[in-house]
Amino acid sequence: MGNSSETQDKILDTATRHFARKGYHGTKTADIARDAGVSEGAVFKYYGTKKEILRAVLDRITKVLVPGIMIGSEKEFQNLMRLTDPRQEIKEFVKARIERVNENIDAFRILINELPYHEDLLDDYTGQLIPGVIKMIEGFFIMGIAKGVFREVDPHIAGRSLMGMMNMIVLENNILKKPIELDRELDMVLDIFMNGICTEKEGKA
Repeated sequence: MGNSSETQDKILDTATRHFARKGYHGTKTADIARDAGVSEGAVFKYYGTKKEILRAVLDRITKVLVPGIMIGSEKEFQNLMRLTDPRQEIKEFVKARIERVNENIDAFRILINELPYHEDLLDDYTGQLIPGVIKMIEGFFIMGIAKGVFREVDPHIAGRSLMGMMNMIVLENNILKKPIELDRELDMVLDIFMNGICTEKEGKA
């Protein structure tokens, strides 16, 4: 079955599906081996225990998949930083992130449903997921403030708020199974995010 790298990729792809849909404890290495088209011995050749399989899956998610999805390409980043139409640029950037998360939802289910319950792994991965993404979004708000497009706000809190908005849309759509019209949802949420919820009169101090 191909070379060792291809075999390992197949094992991890299969393990990701099983862990996401049946949970770590509900998944048997024999099932992973069967659906990956290899022997159980081959699984243990590369990964000595089921926990090592989970660690390898998390490594790939946090070091490759999440940065690729959340930070995106240089072109996308440059488009975001144009600030000619901030609302539309934020919308396009966030929409692309959400669509890619939806396409890779098994990986994100593992982060949500499994990682918090493995204390021996938690510290190794929680610090890798969010800081780089928020730092990138902070740069967007810092530039917008410097150009006078945004008012003076804490860029870290603004970035975290934008991430939280995106995360809740993903959770509602994929975990709570609530159908969402993404364009409409983003238009409404970004209107609240950028303009607030008070009328001009009520919003005055």
